[in-house]
Amino acid sequence: MKIEIKHRFTGFIIISGNYKSIKECLEQNRGANLWGANLWGANLRGANLRGANLWGANLWGAKNYQDSHEVFIETVRMQKVEVFTESEWSAIAQITVHRLCWDSIKKRFPNVVPHIFKILADAGFNEWLKHWEEINK
Repeated sequence: MKIEIKHRFTGFIIISGNYKSIKECLEQNRGANLWGANLWGANLRGANLRGANLWGANLWGAKNYQDSHEVFIETVRMQKVEVFTESEWSAIAQITVHRLCWDSIKKRFPNVVPHIFKILADAGFNEWLKHWEEINK
């Protein structure tokens, strides 16, 4: 299928081609500058976006992003600095710099991370909170 990823403000085509899925498109264009890309409604399950510049990307409605550190970083960046406490910023830094897996996050930040995920859920990105609740049943 033909996939075009456009800049959300200018409509400029950033990536265009025939791919099986958006995931395949993003993986084959790893490292692409997706600044301002409109990824609204994209299914990002298992997509490796390491190195992608997602600054300013429209991620609203994206799905299955709970394992993507890049989406986490960009979603946190979209929030006002003051919505997170110092201890939450510390956890965010360790998660992003060390690319922590869910088991490590659960062990290191059992009391801080749920609030971070609640803030992101309130901003429209609830998959981290849903996944957190599932692994803590």
